[in-house]
Amino acid sequence: MGLPAILSGPIIRRVEPSSVYIWIALSSRVEIDAQIFEIEYSNDEVYQYIPLRTYTEANIFKAGDNLYIYLLKISPNHVHFPPRTLLGYDLFFKKGRKVRTLASYNLLDPENPRSIVYGNLKYPSFTINHENDPDILLYGSCRKPHGQGDDALFAADVLVGNKHLDLTERPNALFLMGDQIYADDVADPLLPIMTELGRELAGDSERDKLNELIPENLISRLDQVNGRQFLIEHLANYTTRKGDNHLIAFGEYAAMYLFSWSPEIWDYIHENEHLLSFQQLKESDKIHLKVDHDKRKKELSRLEARYEEQMDNVRDFIVSLSAARRLMANTPTYMIFDDHDLTDDWNISHKWTSAVRDSSLGKHIIGNGLAAYWLFQGWGNEPENFDREFVNEVKGFIASSSIDSAGYKTGLNHLWDFHSWHFVAPTNPKTVFLDTRTQREFDLRPEAVKLGSLIEETTRTPLLISEAGWENISTKLLQSGWRSKTPLNIVSPTPFYGMGLIESFLHKYVYPFKVLGLPVQTSFDFDGWKYNGKGFHAFISRVASWDPAYSVLLSGDVHFSSAVKSDVQFQSGGKQSFYQFTSSPIHNESFTGLWGVLMKSVLWLNARKRREQSLYRSCGESYNLTLGKNDEKLDEQLLWEESIDYISFEDGNIAETKNSIGYLKVEKSRLENTLLMTVDYSEGLE
Repeated sequence: MGLPAILSGPIIRRVEPSSVYIWIALSSRVEIDAQIFEIEYSNDEVYQYIPLRTYTEANIFKAGDNLYIYLLKISPNHVHFPPRTLLGYDLFFKKGRKVRTLASYNLLDPENPRSIVYGNLKYPSFTINHENDPDILLYGSCRKPHGQGDDALFAADVLVGNKHLDLTERPNALFLMGDQIYADDVADPLLPIMTELGRELAGDSERDKLNELIPENLISRLDQVNGRQFLIEHLANYTTRKGDNHLIAFGEYAAMYLFSWSPEIWDYIHENEHLLSFQQLKESDKIHLKVDHDKRKKELSRLEARYEEQMDNVRDFIVSLSAARRLMANTPTYMIFDDHDLTDDWNISHKWTSAVRDSSLGKHIIGNGLAAYWLFQGWGNEPENFDREFVNEVKGFIASSSIDSAGYKTGLNHLWDFHSWHFVAPTNPKTVFLDTRTQREFDLRPEAVKLGSLIEETTRTPLLISEAGWENISTKLLQSGWRSKTPLNIVSPTPFYGMGLIESFLHKYVYPFKVLGLPVQTSFDFDGWKYNGKGFHAFISRVASWDPAYSVLLSGDVHFSSAVKSDVQFQSGGKQSFYQFTSSPIHNESFTGLWGVLMKSVLWLNARKRREQSLYRSCGESYNLTLGKNDEKLDEQLLWEESIDYISFEDGNIAETKNSIGYLKVEKSRLENTLLMTVDYSEGLE
């Protein structure tokens, strides 16, 4: 069985009254056209599909021998697509005299479990709101194929299926806010098929580059399960402790996106028997053991248990893929990276960034990750942000067969030096997506940290966005047509307002072990907003300069969900209100086992206190953040003070650690936030 014609998609990407973008990945080159329909219906009964006169511009990028990425721009012949209207679409694939449609691939049959249509509709559908109608948003982050628990995208698909004809309830945007893939935490069963599929997609040029980057005596580890940690730590200078099967080649990054989005790719894997048993791996010498010979039996037993557990989780994940694809085929989708899309701890410090950039292999892997991110995620967010120069540089980097070629060097440097991944989504209100990874500013002064009776020096946490970065974001926001005194949505992959009780627990019991280098499992990174007072103040003061009516902050990353309201009073006059909703993870429950029990105990013990009392915080001229009310005269002038309130869910908790995806609806000045999961919890904010 050969590769499927449609490798992944279609996915509805950026949608505006003047244009609709559709993304799709194919295994061969074809001509593509599109048709948009206006769907007339009443009382759940569809009457007719009226074709609209449109023009399709097909942008194509050959990313490998068998990987063609298409971004279709569909524009109306008239000025705008009709708002407040259900719109459907079909695609036409032309090769020679033969023309296929989505129906040709059995994607439009409502009886087919792989169908990408809802209910009795003939086509996948979407809506464009009127400029005065607030959008209904789905939002979440952190989705890993071998993650624990149920995939929350399945719950989102069920919701859209139930409301697909109700435009007052149907979500009209999906925000994926980081860690759409895990490049550093790859399941053992995926490694053999990842390397095989990656080569088939991208071709042999990548292997030639890796032969130049990796010593000959270590190159065999690329094809061995559990074999890459040494390469990742000592050649690439990465800090992840889960790099046993880390993505390295561009084709592997592409394969991981297909694993995460495409049910058809799993048909191909099963038909070609690429999913191997642990016994088959042993017999083919595809397992790397890190221990001495006399300890190998115990190590093999440990790896087999891990392999079987991950295999079970991957099989459960595959079941949800058709739902995830249907959701993205019918909901305009906007995506921003966090660290795991590239590697854990990506740009966490100046030391990390410098060490990786100085490593040929480390720099190469980041280049591959960014190229794949652009093709699979970034391109559809704001296509006009990527000019011909950018496209040509990425082509030169991917297509090069040697690290000494000019195309490779200039393309790789262009990707590393590109800092315009942020964008504004055309939602109502507008949504500005922040890039908190490539626009950082580092303070090189060491900071003393006390660990028990020891004092160590550690790198200061960075400003997640530099002053220049904020200027670029402000320019883009104002150019988008957003105006002050109107609401604003802000997506920050890491929450601006954390959950103090959880962070305190992690800081007290977990972080000291992490600093000392002990292998403690935690999903919390200590490079968040609040760990740099200057960066925290820069965020608040920048938003204040924009002067929105209020701001809705949407975040993920931390593997728990919460709702927070903050009112900020500036000493210079003026107020700002922030409503933060965090939804994480979509599919990667982390607080399980002993840590999960301890975490739930902390939540239970502190929930009443947080529900009944506001927290107060202030920031002085030295940018130190101080908890508590400031009734006394201080040595320095305050810049601002704020009160913070945690909003509880229906069960009384103020945080949820199970897999979920947020559903946010604005109705009559009311923000209604619901977590979609096996059991729904909801909370509205007046």
